[in-house]
Amino acid sequence: MAIDPLILLPAAAGAVLLLIIVIRLLAGRRDAELTPETLEQFLAEQEPGEKIASSVISEDRRYALVHWQNGKGIGLIRGFGNKLVLQMLGTDMLSDCVWRTEETLLYVPRQGFAFPPVKFTVEDKDLATVRSYLNGETNATA
Repeated sequence: MAIDPLILLPAAAGAVLLLIIVIRLLAGRRDAELTPETLEQFLAEQEPGEKIASSVISEDRRYALVHWQNGKGIGLIRGFGNKLVLQMLGTDMLSDCVWRTEETLLYVPRQGFAFPPVKFTVEDKDLATVRSYLNGETNATA
């Protein structure tokens, strides 16, 4: 008596899917939330000795844009699970960023499989700062 592969494969796939769902339910959500305090602590560990000119946290607290004083460039900080990740945005990436929905949402295109597109919602008070980041101004201040 042999087990039919047409029955075995879907049953194994179903068991794996069920196991993944159980693990996800037990582990809970793993989304890192950015606050000014967590941003400052992360940057102190990630880039010690670097001075920050300004930073902007998105309205949904999932992303942050950081500008360094030494002209290092613009950094995008995002949650990756329950950890924060710093990604430097070069001039070519900044030129690909576009404004959407009446210029309150900055769309940063996909940067590989692990980093999906970013929809950075901007508050009115931070709009000028983010515009200066995209325009390449080095004297942007918060």
